[in-house]
Amino acid sequence: MRYPLAALLLLCAALPSQADDLSLKGYFKTYLYSQEPASVRGLPGQADGAYVTNEDKLRLRAFWDGGGRLRAEAAYELDYTARPGELAAARPLPEGYGYRVSDLGRYLSPASGGSAASGALAQNLDRAFATWSPAAFDLYAGRQPLAFGNSRTVNPMDVIAPFPYGTIDTEERPGVDALRVKAPWGSLGELDAGWLPGRDWAAARGAGFLRARQTVGGTDLTAMTASFLGNLMAGGDLARDIGGATFRAEAAQVWAGSFSARRPGDDFFRLTAGAEYNFTPLGGLDTWLEYHYNGAGAASPAGYASLATRTAYREADVYLLGRHYVSGGTSAQLSALVSASLSAMANLDDGSFYVLPSAEWNAAENLYVSAGALLPSGPRARLEGLSARPTSEFGLYDRVFYASLREYF
Repeated sequence: MRYPLAALLLLCAALPSQADDLSLKGYFKTYLYSQEPASVRGLPGQADGAYVTNEDKLRLRAFWDGGGRLRAEAAYELDYTARPGELAAARPLPEGYGYRVSDLGRYLSPASGGSAASGALAQNLDRAFATWSPAAFDLYAGRQPLAFGNSRTVNPMDVIAPFPYGTIDTEERPGVDALRVKAPWGSLGELDAGWLPGRDWAAARGAGFLRARQTVGGTDLTAMTASFLGNLMAGGDLARDIGGATFRAEAAQVWAGSFSARRPGDDFFRLTAGAEYNFTPLGGLDTWLEYHYNGAGAASPAGYASLATRTAYREADVYLLGRHYVSGGTSAQLSALVSASLSAMANLDDGSFYVLPSAEWNAAENLYVSAGALLPSGPRARLEGLSARPTSEFGLYDRVFYASLREYF
């Protein structure tokens, strides 16, 4: 069968079970955006002005518990996006997902060219994995989420499927095809290993990792090494509580082409360090501050345009263009049903910054209404002939206002 993980989904449904062994859940989300693309007016192929976009997502989830040692989970999504044609042509939707052996056709309507259509219906088999848990370890096989690191904004060790800063819907990490084993290490530690076979089982398109976590003297320590798309990464993180605050640090070094064609000029180092503290006003004001160093970036806007061909941006999902950043934020529970948050990131090299305010109201049981904005600040790109030259990083970002409704069932 061309889609082996779809076969696993059917297998989960066919497993013998009692009524209380199988549970079905899901949610429906709708987002309304006002999006102003940060483009150079008059540049061919670019959309200018503010555009209204609607996105509707239905996610169905199935959980099966075989009684102690064997469990299975599957999730399927339908996502409909409607937006003006000129915006769709200038900003195509994603065509698919990485680190999957095979996949369902991404767009149901239109089946061809859906990424640039003004109205597109997409599908995603996002989860399809089984878990076997004997006494000594847990084995996960199939399409599952993977995430690494402990930082709030940028995780240097997360090179598989990270969320860029400013992603609005971060509830579900995109599923990847993997075989993963977790085993306890002493009373507080864990050993973790995984293999991602890659598209069509091609080793050059896959990844693998080894990870060890232990608590030493009150400090949580993690060490990790990974190979991905022929590159080698080594990194680690630590976290410790001091005086009521939690201090965190995370770092990783990547050697480009270590298992293919070595590219020492593309090697890069990244580091994130910061602290988090919960203040007492408003019943708890969770506040955090972080510094991020991006060794893959450029020292000034003049170097931003040339980064797209580097290993960090093509294969490690690095997206920040500068080198030095500071970010921070705070969130509060304003009442039993209303919460609010505010965060910001600043590029210390070019002075641009990105502010993200949001608020959420628990309108009813399993029903949430939220609103927010993505507010970039910085000079926009300059038009030079038919090309644009960046003058700041966050000046390249779109200004977005959004409202959403989420219902869980």
